[in-house]
Amino acid sequence: MGKSEPQLPIDNQQQEQNHDGSFLFDLGSSVITQLLSFKCVLVLFLSVAVLLTSVFSIFQLHHTQIGFDAKDSIKNSATIQAYFRLQKPVSYLLPQITRLEYDVYAEIGVPHTQVTILSMHKASGSNSTHVVFSVLSDPINSTINPVSLSMLRSSLVDLFTQRSNLTLTTSIFGQPSFFDILKFPGGITVIPKQPPSLWMLKQALFNFTLPNSVREIVENFGELQEQLKTGLYLKPYESVYVQVTNKAGSTSDSPVTVQASIVSDLGNLVPLRLKQLAQTITQSSDTRNLGLDHSIFGKVKEISLSSYLYYTLDAPTPSPSPSPELEDHEGPIISPYPAFSPPQHSSHLSPKIGHEKSSPPLPHAPSPCDGFKIFPGRPPTYLPLPRHHSNSPPPTYQKTKMPLDREKEDYKGSAPPPV
Repeated sequence: MGKSEPQLPIDNQQQEQNHDGSFLFDLGSSVITQLLSFKCVLVLFLSVAVLLTSVFSIFQLHHTQIGFDAKDSIKNSATIQAYFRLQKPVSYLLPQITRLEYDVYAEIGVPHTQVTILSMHKASGSNSTHVVFSVLSDPINSTINPVSLSMLRSSLVDLFTQRSNLTLTTSIFGQPSFFDILKFPGGITVIPKQPPSLWMLKQALFNFTLPNSVREIVENFGELQEQLKTGLYLKPYESVYVQVTNKAGSTSDSPVTVQASIVSDLGNLVPLRLKQLAQTITQSSDTRNLGLDHSIFGKVKEISLSSYLYYTLDAPTPSPSPSPELEDHEGPIISPYPAFSPPQHSSHLSPKIGHEKSSPPLPHAPSPCDGFKIFPGRPPTYLPLPRHHSNSPPPTYQKTKMPLDREKEDYKGSAPPPV
């Protein structure tokens, strides 16, 4: 018979079971503790990383984008805005905002307005500052009257075209540069590099639109003039004058409308020349871009002729003048002979046209100077001599020579002798 295993006491079996349970509990607690410690460390690490990133971002933002911005309510009400650059750091200019507003107002301010700085930020790649300001009504809830608005527009355009300078306190702000108009109600019109008084004497002949800003047109104005002169086949004594308009009132945004006028040094353009220009403009609008370089000025659009130039397209071609010297003459033609005038005898004329009665022969012989009539701006027109109403030759008058005293007595009290 085999041996049976000895039986342990009941108390020993319970102790072994209790020992196995406590071991499993301790093992599970240790695993949970390790997992919680790993999560805590991971969360802590992530929190520190996020904190450092935020600190560095704030530090970098403070040093690279430091500046000033007005409230959104002020910016939204600023319908007149302009820009210039100062060669000073932003940190230096921030405490001087009030003084800067005072200096700008002293230069361009008009009654019942105030100058407000809208923003000041560092220019990229330099130690200069972009300054944007606005001219607001004073009080803020009122409107600027049209006269002040016109004066303000003229002042800003003069600053842009450098006909005047924006003078600030030099010891604080230095010399401003790169003046631009950003917004102006009713639009902005600029006459580049030409005295405004000259344009007032000209008449716009045609308009066209370019995808450029006013500043780009001003900077390339010399090329614009030369290319238009070549593209329109202008004569050596003809010139082109332009003015540029941006409807949004900005000198830095596109597009612009160009109004052009052709002027001759010899005087006003004759109708035949106007017709030639109208045909050239309409024919070259699509194929030749008015002679403008696409790489500089882009595609010409919306070409329109003035009514004065448009009607010359349908006007008949004038007949050639008999003398080339008279073709370009603009004033009245002066004849060396007096103009023919009918005799001042109202009893010989009928009051109704078409029922004329025969009149007696002229009381004097026709002069070689008769038969000319002057038309202003045209060559003399030769008119036929008046015909006699009888088939007999014109009467002749012969004066008999007599003593002077007798001659006076014969004609005394009678009509004057025929000449």
